[in-house]
Amino acid sequence: MSVKRETAEYVAELARLRFSPAELDKYAAKFARVVEYIEKLGKLDTKGIEPTTHALKESGHDSRLREDDCVKFKGVDDILNAAPEKDGRMVVVPKVI
Repeated sequence: MSVKRETAEYVAELARLRFSPAELDKYAAKFARVVEYIEKLGKLDTKGIEPTTHALKESGHDSRLREDDCVKFKGVDDILNAAPEKDGRMVVVPKVI
């Protein structure tokens, strides 16, 4: 399947990305290869195969980094003291755009 340049422009716009005309042509071709691969996967017979929620679940892999414990705080000062970084009475978090 071929992906038109207009489709690549549309996807770039949705992702809020800007590309030069040459880059758009390059990514349209790469996008076409991804779509072709997905079409191949869609042709596979998956009857009787249980859906998975984690690719490594059956290998015993556990991606949790720590126990998720509930902690009761007595007040705002306790919460602020537990924060890794703070600015006055505010918790500093990474900027999300």
